[in-house]
Amino acid sequence: MRWSSVFAILIASVVCAYAQQPSGTIEHTRNKMMKFENGLIISWSGVTEDASANQVDIFDGEGRPITSFNVLRLVPEAKRVSIYDVSASPGRMIAVAAVYASKEGNQKVRPTASLLLFDFGGNLLSTFALEPWRQISRLAIDDDANLWTLTTHADSKDTSTLPMVVEYSTDGAVVKELLPRSMFPLHAASTKENSTIGSPSMGYDSSSGLWFWLPGSTELVIVPAREGTPAVMKTGLPKSSLHEGPHNIVRESSGNVVAQIREDKDDGSSQLAYYTWSPSTKSWVRFKPGACNGDWLIGVGDNKQVYVRPEADRSKICVFAGE
Repeated sequence: MRWSSVFAILIASVVCAYAQQPSGTIEHTRNKMMKFENGLIISWSGVTEDASANQVDIFDGEGRPITSFNVLRLVPEAKRVSIYDVSASPGRMIAVAAVYASKEGNQKVRPTASLLLFDFGGNLLSTFALEPWRQISRLAIDDDANLWTLTTHADSKDTSTLPMVVEYSTDGAVVKELLPRSMFPLHAASTKENSTIGSPSMGYDSSSGLWFWLPGSTELVIVPAREGTPAVMKTGLPKSSLHEGPHNIVRESSGNVVAQIREDKDDGSSQLAYYTWSPSTKSWVRFKPGACNGDWLIGVGDNKQVYVRPEADRSKICVFAGE
């Protein structure tokens, strides 16, 4: 069965702060990606061939389970699913950016980029097969429930005609295409990411709109919530003994950027370090997130930074509240 028929069947059927507060645990999140947005903790498997297990889990801010669901079983012909990002709007929907690989092999059936929408009961609402050059690297849901996506590559096409950002409505229609890939020379053919330079980040803020950050070029892009011209600025990286690129970049409602990186120590080991970047000073300042120091930054919201400390079969949540 071709992918078009498969999808037809599916459709038919926190800156410098003072107070730290422990905030519960999340069960069984080992080896999963995680982020915090809109008061929710989102956990997902990056790549999996296990159709028996759920790939996406949603928790509240204290780690209580809300929903969990499987995206690989939706396509019986798929051998593997790669989930690039998940975004959720409380009470509305959960959006998943995924790529399915066929059991027949990539040379016979090209992997299919997909955008899937679920409700908070884990039920599939709709799914959309995307053109290869619309494959999604990161995504975010705005206040109108539209879906903003950062594309991954140009698929060997003219980079001056293909957008870096595509906005979709909930029925899969393209609302806007913004910022030709040629505007970002390092990422024009494909969005670069690795352990040395870090990975792209993306989010949506009700007051300022969409933002995304590109590794390597260290470009921070702000797309206004309403009409307006997108702004592009370079953040650079902290001047430190960088061991690996930023593990996470998040943007606070203040406009400040928070980064977690791994630095080399004098004894040859490495440690996690945390920095904030201000658009007004254009500089990075190092800080320690109190008792969350050494934990993994997963997001910000309501003047707080949210961290987790992975353990064997759970992750402890740590909240660092802002000034």
